[in-house]
Amino acid sequence: MTTERFGWLRTPDPANQLNPMWITLAAATGLFLASVLQLWFWGIRFRHLANYQLPVPVLLPTADLPPVSIIICARNEADNLRNNLPLFLEQDYPFFEVLVVNDHSSDETEKVLLDIQQKYPILHVLSIKEKTTPGKKAALSLGIHKSSFDLLFLSDADCRPTGRQWLKVTQRSFQQGKSIVLGYGPYQKRDGWLNRFIRFEAFYTAIQYFSFAIAGHPYMGVGRNLAYHRRVFQHANGFSSHAHLASGDDDLLVNQMATAQHTTINLFPEARIVSAPPTSLGGYYIQKRRHLSVSSHYRWQHQIALGALAGSHFSFYGLSLLLVLMLPTWWPILTLNYLVRMGVVLHVSIGASKHLGERDLLPFLPLLDLAFLAYYLLFAPTLLTGSRIQKWK
Repeated sequence: MTTERFGWLRTPDPANQLNPMWITLAAATGLFLASVLQLWFWGIRFRHLANYQLPVPVLLPTADLPPVSIIICARNEADNLRNNLPLFLEQDYPFFEVLVVNDHSSDETEKVLLDIQQKYPILHVLSIKEKTTPGKKAALSLGIHKSSFDLLFLSDADCRPTGRQWLKVTQRSFQQGKSIVLGYGPYQKRDGWLNRFIRFEAFYTAIQYFSFAIAGHPYMGVGRNLAYHRRVFQHANGFSSHAHLASGDDDLLVNQMATAQHTTINLFPEARIVSAPPTSLGGYYIQKRRHLSVSSHYRWQHQIALGALAGSHFSFYGLSLLLVLMLPTWWPILTLNYLVRMGVVLHVSIGASKHLGERDLLPFLPLLDLAFLAYYLLFAPTLLTGSRIQKWK
C-alpha cells in the first residue's frame, strides 16, 4: 500500500508552512478535549437540574406570611405596564406593596401609572426626571431605598407572572435561612425560528445557572424573576462596585453576594415570570449584547467555567466539521462522537424541561444546539472584551 492513497500522510513539501498531518493531529486532540468537557458539563454538572426534586413546601398560615415589596423599573413602558402591572397587583398574598420607578420616560408611562394607582392603593409610583448613571441601577436603588419591607421581589415592565400564586410560592423559598432566590423567566412562545432560538437560549442559560446553584456554586440570576433580602443589597453596598456598568443589576449582584448557604432556586411552575421576547434579530442582538457585556466582571472561577463551556461547545462542532472535510473516511467515528454527546444533551434537556416547561423545544434541539455556532461568532467580541453598553432601554 502506498501513501498516495492518503494524501494527508505524504511527506510535506518543505515550501509549505503547515503540515496537514499536524493539523489533523491538533484538530483530533482538540475535538477529544472538547468532547470530554461537553460530556462533563452535560453528563455531570447539568444533570443536577435534570435530577432535581422539588422540595415539599412548608405552608405557613396566612397570618404568618411576611410582608414583601415588589419593585419594577420602567422606561417608556406605557403599553406593557397597562397590560402586565395589574397581574402583579392582584397577587394572592395578604400584605405587599408594588413600587414602580418611572425612569425618565418620554411616553405616557407616568399617566398610565397614575391611572392604575387610582384602582390599586398598594401601588407606589416613583419618578426619576434626569438620568445620572448608565442603566437602571439608579432607578432600582431608589425603589429599594423607598420600599417598606425587607423581602424584595424584582421584575420588569415587559414581564408578567403566570398566575396569582407567584408571590406566595416564591416567598416560601426564603425559609431555612435563605436570602437569595433565583427564579426562571422564560420568554413567550411565538411563531418562527428566531423565537425558538431566543427561548432555547434562555432555557440553556437557565440550565447553567440553576445547575451551578444546585451544585453549590451560584453565579447569576435574571432580574425579571429575582428575589433577595434587603441585607444582601446592603452588604454589597448597593451597586457601587459596578455602578459604571449599564447592566449587572441582577447577575453581578448575585455573582458578588451569592453563596451556597444562603442561595436557593425556585422551580415551581407557579413561580415563573414570562417575558415578552424580542421580535427582530436586531432587537435580540442589542438585548443580548447588553446582557453579555458584564460577563467579564464575574468571579474568575465562573469566567473560566463558562469560557470552557462555550469554547468546548464551539470547538466540538467546528473541529468535527474540519475533520470530516479533511478525513472523509472518519465520518463513522465523528458521527458516533456526535451521537454520544447529543444523546447526553437530549437526556438532560428532557429532565430539565420537566422543571422549566420547555418540552416543545426538544424536537428542534439538534438544530438549535448547532445554531450556537452562529451565536458564539456573533457575540464573540462582547464575550471576550466585555464591551461597555451605556443604555438599558
